[in-house]
Amino acid sequence: MVRGGKSLLKGQTSILSFAKGKNPKPVLAEDEVTSSSDDDTRPAASSKNTSSESSDLPPIHDIATIFSDMVARTPEMKSVTKHLRGRPLRVATMCSGTESPLLALEMIRRSIEAQYGVNLGIEHVFSCEIEPFKQAYIERNFQPPILFRDVCELDRQTA
Repeated sequence: MVRGGKSLLKGQTSILSFAKGKNPKPVLAEDEVTSSSDDDTRPAASSKNTSSESSDLPPIHDIATIFSDMVARTPEMKSVTKHLRGRPLRVATMCSGTESPLLALEMIRRSIEAQYGVNLGIEHVFSCEIEPFKQAYIERNFQPPILFRDVCELDRQTA
């Protein structure tokens, strides 16, 4: 079945169905689709649940714009950031790889500051990565205070 230009298999749900706490509905196989007319082969959509698949808005493709849109749609981020009262959000990663959480948090931080004028501090506590080339990437780009080689090195006295 094709929805919004993308092919979905039976039992799969669109990633967009998870937005805003909506309950995801699996895609029905062509033979399971119920219809009121012979021409309509799609399940009837609820009038109160409009998905972004049917939106007239253009797709967002710029990473900074995506994060800005996410922050704009989550106004609670402003109150959470203010509640921290300047205390940084402490972040530690294991099986760190490319440090995607840190990269995403930095984009969120920039968006919060631009939209609400509030600074979300982020403190990188440690990383843990077993692959030497990924360790080099992490050290070169993030300079964590501690870079563990293996999760087995983590104990209560060190981490």
